[in-house]
Amino acid sequence: MNLYFPPFIYSFFLFSGTLISVSSSSLFGMWMGLEINLMSFIPMIINMESNKKSSEAAIKYFLVQAVASAIIIFSALYFYMFSGYTFSKTPNILITLALGMKLGMAPFHFWFPEVLEGLNWINSLILLTWQKISPLVILSVFFYAEIIITLALISAIMGAMSGINQTSMRKILAFSSISHLGWLTSMMYFNSSLWMDYFIIYCFTSLILCLSFWLLNLNYFSQLTLSQNLNEKFIIFINLLSLGGLPPLLGFLPKWLAMMVVSSNFPILIILIISSLITLYFYTRLCFSTFTLYMQSMMWHQKNKGSNKNFYLLSILTLFSMIGIIPLSLMNL
Repeated sequence: MNLYFPPFIYSFFLFSGTLISVSSSSLFGMWMGLEINLMSFIPMIINMESNKKSSEAAIKYFLVQAVASAIIIFSALYFYMFSGYTFSKTPNILITLALGMKLGMAPFHFWFPEVLEGLNWINSLILLTWQKISPLVILSVFFYAEIIITLALISAIMGAMSGINQTSMRKILAFSSISHLGWLTSMMYFNSSLWMDYFIIYCFTSLILCLSFWLLNLNYFSQLTLSQNLNEKFIIFINLLSLGGLPPLLGFLPKWLAMMVVSSNFPILIILIISSLITLYFYTRLCFSTFTLYMQSMMWHQKNKGSNKNFYLLSILTLFSMIGIIPLSLMNL
């Protein structure tokens, strides 16, 4: 029997699971919140878009998250049993690796683009933003320094390099997310609370992009090439370059904060900056090719005649990305 509940029921449990994890004072409570969050997100994947790709994405997501959750609960048991011994750091190492797997950090990132590819844009936004809150908060408390900085640097480089030859919007956002996790966890390594500011701005930029792709019905860059609407192209690439951290757009603000935090360690800073430059390189290359390779085809454009009513909303959101120079100027005063 196929049981179906209204979406707000799953949303309620999704919110509750994150709230339990963030507010809990014990490892068991954090783990329980993660499980509630997991079990409420999987029905959202299946019920909101019932097809083979979404079912496959749900299975992959469940398997990876279940393995990571098992490692976390094992680490909690290990911690309580051997907390007074010389090898008591082992639980912190295991928890750091398990949370890195839950977040999709490299080298545990292979599931993340594949799962994101099978989701609709609403679920993609949830996976890119809300589903990262609980693991990041727990990771900021229990991380093992040497492990987290290793995962951060690998994620920054792998996320930048893997996105070069991608044409799927979802996979580009997935690899961008992996690269941003490298920047964000590098700030955790230096015990800076500014990682929360970084994450909030990243969520806002991802919201604008996912909303734009959803309202304009975009999934691949070939669709932008077929489009004759320059305004749509402008909106997409302004926000995409903002996500990549191009100054003076809003997305440069969190990376500027990160560079101030990481400036005490020059080798780490150089690796992060190089990864960001690689990301901006292929964003700019896609932007250049989309604006210059113009195809005389109205097929896709005619399917989206109704998208003009969303243009004003997307324009207002894009304006927020373009005024990123203002908070930067205020912070320099």
